[in-house]
Amino acid sequence: MEMAVLNLVSSDENDMSAANDEKIADFAEKYELYCDLVYKICIVRLGSKENAEDAMQNVFVKFYSKSPVFSTVQEEKAWIIRVAINMCKDFQKSFWQRNTIGLDEISEISDGGFEEQQKLIDIFNIPPKYRTVLQLYYYEGYSEKEIAGILGIAEKSVAMQLYRARKKLKNEMEEANHEK
Repeated sequence: MEMAVLNLVSSDENDMSAANDEKIADFAEKYELYCDLVYKICIVRLGSKENAEDAMQNVFVKFYSKSPVFSTVQEEKAWIIRVAINMCKDFQKSFWQRNTIGLDEISEISDGGFEEQQKLIDIFNIPPKYRTVLQLYYYEGYSEKEIAGILGIAEKSVAMQLYRARKKLKNEMEEANHEK
C-alpha cells in the first residue's frame, strides 16, 4: 500500500514538473514573439530605457503569473498590448518617472538613419495617448477599428486621436525645420 502511494506521489511530481516545463517553454516562446513589440510600446510611452525595461519586465511577469488562454493570436496580442499600455500608465503616475530621453536611446529604437531618428524625436514631443495610436497604426499596422478594440475606445476617438497626432507631429516637424 505504501509503495502505491509513493508511486502516486512520484507520478504527480513528474506530471507537475512536466507541466511546469511546458509552461516555461510556452512563456519563452511568447516572450520571443512579443518582447520587441512590448519594448517599443514602453519606450515610446515612457521615453526612458530603464523605465521601459522595468515596465516590459512587469508586463511579462503578469503574463507568466496569469497564464491567460486566448482563442486567437490576435486576442493574445491585443491583451499584451493593453497590459503594456496600462503598465506604462502606472509608471507615468509614479513619482520617480522622468519625461526625458537620451539621444542614444532614440538611436537604439530606430534602425533608420538621421531622418527616421528625427521623426522619433518629434514623436516623443507629443502626448503619450497620441504616440500610442501612431505606433499601433503606423508601426504595428493595426486598423482604426482594431486599435479601438485594443484601447477600449470608440473608433471615432481613434480617428480623432490619429488626426490630432498627425497635426501635432506636423507642427513639431515644421518647427524643427524652421530652427535649422
